[in-house]
Amino acid sequence: MDRRNSLRCRGVSAVLLVVVTAVGCSTTGRVELGSARLAAGVAALNRPVSGNIAALYHLRAARSGGLRLAVVADGDAGRITISEPFGSAVSLTAWSASGPTFFFDMDEGCRREVDDLEEVLGVGSLPLNQAVRLLGGRLPAVAEDEIELGNRDEVDVHGAGWAARIRLAPDPWRVVELAELRPDGVRGWRLELSSHTSSVPGKIRLENPDGRWVELELTRLEWPEDPSLPELPVFPDCPGW
Repeated sequence: MDRRNSLRCRGVSAVLLVVVTAVGCSTTGRVELGSARLAAGVAALNRPVSGNIAALYHLRAARSGGLRLAVVADGDAGRITISEPFGSAVSLTAWSASGPTFFFDMDEGCRREVDDLEEVLGVGSLPLNQAVRLLGGRLPAVAEDEIELGNRDEVDVHGAGWAARIRLAPDPWRVVELAELRPDGVRGWRLELSSHTSSVPGKIRLENPDGRWVELELTRLEWPEDPSLPELPVFPDCPGW
């Protein structure tokens, strides 16, 4: 992963501001929850997100650091912006319920249609809406996804073109790990979530089997009633796309 990781939260009007500190729930060891308690955890985390989300993160990657990543979601539409610490955006990912998802490469001045966060964070196959739910402290599953209770503290989520094994922790209920499930059984990406405030993760680390890694640290979280989504640039399709 190169420079394509940074953040700007533009034009967000918020009614609630949470400054996230390092104090919070840390990732716990494995626990034997039992099926009834595990089902209760799924019910607690499978509720709708508290509202529209606007979040700002420090972003570090294997070959770059000091970047910023901003997420602004308004219902089923949203933007993920990556920027230099004191510079302009280097990429913008935009999605909506009624149209395709596009990744805008600000350096190249072109756009590509995408289905997941592969271009942004290297997390292939995880859909944008499920990813936003995860950032907002919820189970990364939507109505069409299938949830299966597993062993000890795990549940499996199967969606259209993706699947993951998810580890939960109680008191309060929160997601502490996601591991991609591939049909061929080959190891996929893994997400570790820690430093929670209630169910919202304060730190997220992504590890890919090829050695790439990304770390996000939440610095600001808002639940705006009427978020302002950044305007989309008018770019042609990238060459060969």
